[in-house]
Amino acid sequence: MACYPMSPRHSRMLLTAIQIVQQVKEHARANLVLAYAVAAAAALSLANPFLVNFEGSHNDENDLNHDEKAGSEKSKKCFELSGSRTEFCSENALHYKTMEEMSKLRKQLLQLVFGSSFADVQQEFSWIHGNFEDVECAWRVSSEKHPLLLNEEEILGQAICAGWADRVARRVKGASVLSEGDRKVNSARYQACMVKETVFLHRWSSLAKSPPEYLVYSELLHTKRPYIHGATIVKSNWLVQYARPLCSFSAPLSDPKPYYNPTADQVFSWVAPTFGPHLWPLPLHGLPIKEDFNRVAVFACALLEGQVLPCLKAVRKFLAASPASMLKPEALGLKRVGNLLSKLNRKGRVIDSCGKLRMLWEENPTELFPEIQDWFQEGFRIQFKELWKEMLHQAALDSKERFSKRISKGKKKV
Repeated sequence: MACYPMSPRHSRMLLTAIQIVQQVKEHARANLVLAYAVAAAAALSLANPFLVNFEGSHNDENDLNHDEKAGSEKSKKCFELSGSRTEFCSENALHYKTMEEMSKLRKQLLQLVFGSSFADVQQEFSWIHGNFEDVECAWRVSSEKHPLLLNEEEILGQAICAGWADRVARRVKGASVLSEGDRKVNSARYQACMVKETVFLHRWSSLAKSPPEYLVYSELLHTKRPYIHGATIVKSNWLVQYARPLCSFSAPLSDPKPYYNPTADQVFSWVAPTFGPHLWPLPLHGLPIKEDFNRVAVFACALLEGQVLPCLKAVRKFLAASPASMLKPEALGLKRVGNLLSKLNRKGRVIDSCGKLRMLWEENPTELFPEIQDWFQEGFRIQFKELWKEMLHQAALDSKERFSKRISKGKKKV
């Protein structure tokens, strides 16, 4: 972040936007998203460019209305594309020097993104979707012809959430916690993460018609009451991802039960997170299981349920016991439970993923055969040999191939 001539807050926003887009290998409008992200980072690094009169000729509503417009990339783009920049600023009540600084900073930041020395050291931030000219070309296209799509706006929202994680606010729907004066205010009320007093989303805000549950703000504007300035909608599940230091997590939950994620090839347990000093409850979140024994038990359960190898899903009716029993401490005394878990949890080698299972079977294709066979009814023993061949085959595939439609149809023939 030290490579960017701005605060860590704004640098993190820009780097997060780049990371999110880089995770999508084929993004048709990646250069346009990057152009908007760089413009937003530049704009948020400088003062509000709108000329606001604080001497009484404007009321609070007008002042706040100008602040809402300050976050619009459309003004910055129109400024750069206008024939006469000074005339454009005069007509739109914009501070020319500030707009000029934003324009210069935007280009400077974009040059840094493509700087060879920075990209070589930080490969995850090296842009693969085009070059400097490609992004500039995307930026010059009219906003009316190519507005940002909803998913593209969400990328910018996530990036802003990462930079302003300590300025999250949650909507207050009840009036019981409000003072007598605050109850009379005709504006959406919010509780800010790091502020004790109630803050307000002004009725002139672009978000006022449908106030979101959560938002982040760039600053609070204090008039008669503290009003939110520079608001951006955020989703509650983004907070765990981009503001984890401010989150607290419960102990792993038994209900919902732990699960296997085939894409990550990991087992997870559900936890109940809360956010900030006010302990706002967030949606349940999955965290990787730390303890070896618990990871093995969850993986073994997922394996027999067909979550790891799809061919096992079609034959669950032939199981002699429920795989979920392995998650219960009282079941450890059962022979089939103890044998399988002990084989998967040997000293020096823990089998808790499909990748590790694949390596085990590459060394010995019959490893775990009796332990898994023991989980099936005796009448299924003959068919189990054919099932085993399919298990070995599917274990050698990557997650996308394992769960393709072709594999799903083929597993029913076992």
